[in-house]
Amino acid sequence: MTQYLLNGLGLGAIYAFIALGYTMVYGIIRLINFAHGEFFMFGAYLGYFVLRDSGIDRLDLPQPLPIVLQYLAAVTAASLGAATLAVVTERVAYRPVRRAGRIAALITAVCVSLILQNLAVKAWEAKTRSYPDPRLWIAVADLGDRAPANLWIVRPFRTTGGDEIEREELVLSEGDPVDDAARARIRGTPDARVFKKITPSTEVAQGFVLLALVLWAPVLWFLVKRTRTGTAMRAVSEDMDAARLMGIPIDRIVSRTFFLGAFVAGVGGVGYCIAYGQVSPYTGFLPGMKAFIAAVIGGIGSIPGAIVGGILLGVAESIIPHLFRSELGWRDAFAWKDAIAFAFLFAFLLFRPTGLLGRATRVKV
Repeated sequence: MTQYLLNGLGLGAIYAFIALGYTMVYGIIRLINFAHGEFFMFGAYLGYFVLRDSGIDRLDLPQPLPIVLQYLAAVTAASLGAATLAVVTERVAYRPVRRAGRIAALITAVCVSLILQNLAVKAWEAKTRSYPDPRLWIAVADLGDRAPANLWIVRPFRTTGGDEIEREELVLSEGDPVDDAARARIRGTPDARVFKKITPSTEVAQGFVLLALVLWAPVLWFLVKRTRTGTAMRAVSEDMDAARLMGIPIDRIVSRTFFLGAFVAGVGGVGYCIAYGQVSPYTGFLPGMKAFIAAVIGGIGSIPGAIVGGILLGVAESIIPHLFRSELGWRDAFAWKDAIAFAFLFAFLLFRPTGLLGRATRVKV
């Protein structure tokens, strides 16, 4: 049970990171931004390319510093890239329809989601890519008599279409003798080094996201409660027209809200893909929908509610199928975990539509 609880906390942290963007945007302009999952996906792709192509892990620094720097670079690129895409999307797609009514904005959000998905398919193809594992590079001179693990190199490879790409090639299996013949096979690499893959477990990756959430939540609270921009966000949330009359630049505040919400989603995107080992143009769809459910459970528009709702949904997805399988003998319980999430949404909409930490508001008509 403890293991399933920990898994649920890690998964819930990922949902919370995405739900924060939903709830912040809704709190400011009352828009359910269904394209937010695509910002998450875009950040995951940027993290993928940094991990695959940056070469930071090859720096001649004490281990594991190169790997740590590489992952920090991946998370930074993912967060800034997702945030930039969100700001551009708000400016191009959402701002022109802001005063056209909620239905127009909602339809625009769905359309933007589909457009970004299809652009990702066009750019990176619809195939699922394996997320890069950390690589610990070893100089051949430092190898002993036998390979300490499966060792790989990266060699150029020409495809049938004539394009030249890099491909990982296994040169030594764990325990193989490192003799002259083995060293000769490695000489084709530019720096005569090999690497071993360090595959992080799902629990480790989820723990990273949970730790990031614990560290980020107070920072976000400070930004919203103790800064001029945060005060302006809360003022716009209360009454946009009154805030405009008080001289608050509405467009700038809305853009900053999109930036901040997508920034944290980028962290979740990298953590999610590290945990589950793959990325595709559809990576953001289902986590994005579940994060929306988490935001509703916590009370959409409430930042603490997004965190509570994400953690609660993640724990429920992990614990409830486990109980069904262990106590009731339902072998296929985990195949229904997505249905459990949507059942939670249905229940909350029926019995507590404002969510756990949301508040009911009166609207004059």
